[in-house]
Amino acid sequence: MANFNINDALIKDLIHINQYTLPENDLIFIGIRGAISTTPNDQAFKKAQTLNLMDINYINPRCTILQWATKTNQLASFPASTVPHISSIKAALVHQGLGANSLFTGMYTDYRKGWHKAGTATGHEAFRQNAIRPIRRSADDLDYDKDDRIEYGNPQDNMHCGWFQSLDSASYSSAGCQVIMGYPKCSRPGREKNIGPWAVFHKNAYSIPQNSFPYLLFTGTEVFQLAAGNTPKTFKLRFGSKGLLVSALQEALKTKSYYEGNIDGDFGERTMRALVNFQLKVFGKDGADGIAGPLTAEELKINLKYKKI
Repeated sequence: MANFNINDALIKDLIHINQYTLPENDLIFIGIRGAISTTPNDQAFKKAQTLNLMDINYINPRCTILQWATKTNQLASFPASTVPHISSIKAALVHQGLGANSLFTGMYTDYRKGWHKAGTATGHEAFRQNAIRPIRRSADDLDYDKDDRIEYGNPQDNMHCGWFQSLDSASYSSAGCQVIMGYPKCSRPGREKNIGPWAVFHKNAYSIPQNSFPYLLFTGTEVFQLAAGNTPKTFKLRFGSKGLLVSALQEALKTKSYYEGNIDGDFGERTMRALVNFQLKVFGKDGADGIAGPLTAEELKINLKYKKI
C-alpha cells in the first residue's frame, strides 16, 4: 500500500501547477479521491497528514477531505467519499444515469453554509454548491470513466454528513455529493447532535464567520506523484484554473474553432466544453479528460512548460 504525506507546501505546489487563484479565506476544503487517512479517527490539525492510495470501488468510502487552515498552515483530515455509492449508480442506470453523478476534479469556489435536504427528517446543516460544474453520468455500467457523458449544471450536490461510521462501511449516503464520515444532527429520533468526524468538520467551519469555502478536488494518484518528487513537465489547466496560460489555451482553441467565448483567462464551462471537444477529435474518448497537459499543449502548440514559483 503506497502512502504519502500532504502538507502546506505540497498544497501550494498543487495550486501553482493547476494555476488556481484562491480568495483570502481562513479555511479551505481539499478532496483527495482514492486516498484514505492512516489515522481516520484523528481530526486534529497538524502540519502534515499521511494518506494511503486506494482504489475507488463505489462501495466503501475511499477518499479524504481535508480542511486547510491557511493562517496556521495546518491540515485536519476526514474520512470521506467524493463519488456516489453503487446503490445510487444502480438506481440511476434505469434513468440513463440521471440521479447519480461524479464531479470532475478541479477548483470550485463556493461551497456555502446552508442546509442539505432542507425540510426533511434527515436535513442538516452542511455546505451547498451554488454554481455550474462539470459532472459525468454513467448510463451503461457501475463506474465513471471517460466513456461516460459529460454534463454541465448544478444537480445540488452538496458537502454533507455521509451517514457511515468507518472506512469498512459498505454504505454511505451519496448520489454525487461530497460526504464525510459520521452522523448528523437532524430531526430523526436519536439524532440530537453531530457525531464522529462530521461533528469536528462541522464545528471547525461553522464556528468561524467565513460563509463560503473553496473546494479543490484532486486524485490520490496525482498528489502521490507530486509527493514522491515527480515534478510535472507542464502546468495542468482544468476547471477552475485562471490566468495568462488559460488565455493562451482559449486563444488556441478559438483559432481551431472550438472555443466561442471571450478570452478572459477563466477556465469555466465554455473552456471545458471546447477543450473536451478538441480532445475527443484529436485523441478520442480515452484522451478526453478535460485537462490541458503536455499532449494537449503539444497539439495546440502552446507553451505550458512548468516553472516553479
